[in-house]
Amino acid sequence: MTTSTPVRPVTRIADVRKTAPEFNLDATIDHISHWLPTQGPIKDFIHHNTLHAVQHHPFHEGVAVAARIFGARSYLPLADYQKRYRQGRITDKAISWAIKQSAADIKDVEKFRCSLFIEDDRSHYPPVSLANQGIRNTWLTGLEIDLNALVHPVLFRLLANFLDQGISRWSLPRSGERFWDCVGRLVHNSLLPLYPFHEPVVRALLLEKPDQVILTCLEKMVGDEQLYEQYMLEMLLAHPGWAGMVRLIELNPQSLLARPAISLKEMIAVELACELAFLHLKKGRQFQNIAGSPKSHAVPLLNDHDFKPAIPLRLKVWHEAMEWTLHTELLKAMATEAAKSPAAGVESPAPLAQALFCIDDRECSLRRHIEELNPAIETFGVAGFFGIDFLYQGLDDAFPVAQCPVIIQPKHLVRESSLTQEPAKKKNGEHMNDLHVKSHSLFRGWLYTQTLGIGYAIRLAWNVFRPDGQLPNIKKLSEVKAHTHLHLLRESDTPTEDGRMLGFSFTEMTDRIEGLLRNIGLTHDFAPMVVVVAHGSSSVNNPHFAAYDCGACSGKPGAPNARAFAWMANHESVRALLRERGIDIPETTRFIAAMHNTSRDEITYFDEYLLEKHPLAGLQTFKETMQSALELNALERCRWFELGPQNHDKQAAHAHVKGRSVSIFEPRPEYNHSNNLYCIVGKRALTRDIYMDRRAFLHSYDPATDAQGAVLARILNAIIPVCGGINLEYLFSRIDNSVYGAGTKLPHNVIGLLGVANGVEGDLRTGLPNQMIEVHEPARLLIVIEQSRDIIDKALVKIGELREWLDHDWVRLACFEPTSHAMYFYSGKGWQSVDLTDIAPTPEAACSEAVFAGQVKTVPVHRLTKTRSAS
Repeated sequence: MTTSTPVRPVTRIADVRKTAPEFNLDATIDHISHWLPTQGPIKDFIHHNTLHAVQHHPFHEGVAVAARIFGARSYLPLADYQKRYRQGRITDKAISWAIKQSAADIKDVEKFRCSLFIEDDRSHYPPVSLANQGIRNTWLTGLEIDLNALVHPVLFRLLANFLDQGISRWSLPRSGERFWDCVGRLVHNSLLPLYPFHEPVVRALLLEKPDQVILTCLEKMVGDEQLYEQYMLEMLLAHPGWAGMVRLIELNPQSLLARPAISLKEMIAVELACELAFLHLKKGRQFQNIAGSPKSHAVPLLNDHDFKPAIPLRLKVWHEAMEWTLHTELLKAMATEAAKSPAAGVESPAPLAQALFCIDDRECSLRRHIEELNPAIETFGVAGFFGIDFLYQGLDDAFPVAQCPVIIQPKHLVRESSLTQEPAKKKNGEHMNDLHVKSHSLFRGWLYTQTLGIGYAIRLAWNVFRPDGQLPNIKKLSEVKAHTHLHLLRESDTPTEDGRMLGFSFTEMTDRIEGLLRNIGLTHDFAPMVVVVAHGSSSVNNPHFAAYDCGACSGKPGAPNARAFAWMANHESVRALLRERGIDIPETTRFIAAMHNTSRDEITYFDEYLLEKHPLAGLQTFKETMQSALELNALERCRWFELGPQNHDKQAAHAHVKGRSVSIFEPRPEYNHSNNLYCIVGKRALTRDIYMDRRAFLHSYDPATDAQGAVLARILNAIIPVCGGINLEYLFSRIDNSVYGAGTKLPHNVIGLLGVANGVEGDLRTGLPNQMIEVHEPARLLIVIEQSRDIIDKALVKIGELREWLDHDWVRLACFEPTSHAMYFYSGKGWQSVDLTDIAPTPEAACSEAVFAGQVKTVPVHRLTKTRSAS
């Protein structure tokens, strides 16, 4: 038993010809482009659902459709699930639950249950797909010509040079020149022929418009216009990285700093012309086209809409059982924790300090360590742009960048200036790294390579053997000076040339501060000190560096947002407006901006000179607690690193993670979001004493202040695309790293500052590299909301298209009702009660270190029982 849906016979070409509509080139390109990845340039790495093209399907059906298109696996190998069962990480109760969910597709439950334990090392293999076994495969099987191997090196070189963002010294396109015109100029005006476009027929053809070139090539190569759409899709799927990048740049040219003009149609025209040229050169002008080949009549067709791909039922059930086991671990712990809530009327002591962290799962453990070390410090979680959306242009930035989630279009521009006079620049040649600007000539390039290149080689070798050393002219994120000023207050209502407003008015500032404080439930009982902690990451061997920064800041560090929030919240005019709106921040309360470097576990405090006017007695205590928490955090992380110290020495662990960040041979500066699994929206008391192994996104929320679900809707609008996108990109990159991921980092080269490729002529790799996901357990995100079902339903009405993520189970949703403590699961069919009576009790430990000590794999959810002296 391997399928839940019967497979009907594949439609033949002759059948399609009778019913297919007339070919429309523009509509066809729009249609097939939906199957292309939407990963942008690496400078702004935005996590997203890898399979966004099938998100309108239920999860398991969607991954099956994607497998048929892309030729990818849909689940882990059967042996992996069976191994987890033997280890106790999948329970019998979870298997029973998963079977019940698929009962309609199972005729004999007992027989099916027995089949789950039969060994099968082939069931996870990808199905016959368009990408690997489509009509375009006829060239290889029929004419014995590998067009991919011939065409891709030519096409990729043209694209890389045309779209280059700064690696190349010389620019391929002329000012304002489109890609199609640039290729035409190279073909017809170059002294040396551009191979293979010098072929006479193709050379003449390139004088036409792209539309005509595409139609001419398809008529000659395919021969049946009903197959044109599928042929172009298969051609693009042979290099989805470049195809997706071109389409994204066409639709969003602002994603690049230098913006060359290109369209997917132009790229298709160039590629088809290149294919035709090679066919003429290798097989002559009278080759047999696709429609005339007998081998093309038995392949799957894209426009056979009635065809439903097979869903491997055993793998589906195993995967559901694995997720149910992991999800109920948390739900059981939360239910147990809620049962021991403190008696009504007992007031908690006033906090020494409050700290606002990003909801990022890497901050989950740091918050836990801070609270264990000093229970007088209260922590909150919020999206890491802190509700302040703007374009930011730093001191050294040539262009402003967005500091907010990708779904928000910022309308404000904030610039940074220095508080001190900049030192004079060093003379030419005084700094070793300045020499590259002089070497761009034939003789000088050779001379510098033969002489100064030796010096670079020595420095490189030194860093390989001394990874704790500092590479020349590389600043660690935590070492960046904080003595600058952000121009936040708008002085003029005249917009910039692109329609942006320079800075914010006091009313706009108040709107943003109020919105965040109400979202997290911090509207009273302010501590004397509120620390706004952004996060970012630094490393020297990581082309995917933006994927390690803040997803809520479009893949950039959140320091500007933290500084902006603190400045606004400290301003008397903003506080006066807040008081009018019912939020009274005491005069003795000061907001401080800071940033956590997640790779080095270091903290930077910004704008401390402002505290000279308002000294804080508790600041030193907070800093000492934070430093101890960072060392414990480093110790907890080191258990994943094979070369990390395993002697429970916090200082040694801290030194190790700092050394990893500057090691040029270290492909794993940190594991980033690996093992992300949970997202909890509720009061911190619900999870404060629960150990979740750095797996949870934590968003603060007070259910008692949101009777209409408006606050919850705003939170869901942020966490579903950000946390859900992170989770699904990790999931699919782990399920099939060769198709949905980027493979190993080791052979990656940065191409044009656009992306990475294997070698110099490979396709741009999409998804995540193996070194980011190798320890990840691929399970869907579980969002747990502390709120009644009625109010959650009100919020779901307000989130629009994002509800598709929940209705089709791309992320899972659970409800924890604050009054009854009952648990419910959500699906498109409604709410389902969760029975936790037969779930094993949650294991307990005195403190975090007692849980992770000696562990080298993911640790189940634990409850922490150590008495809190200040609780």
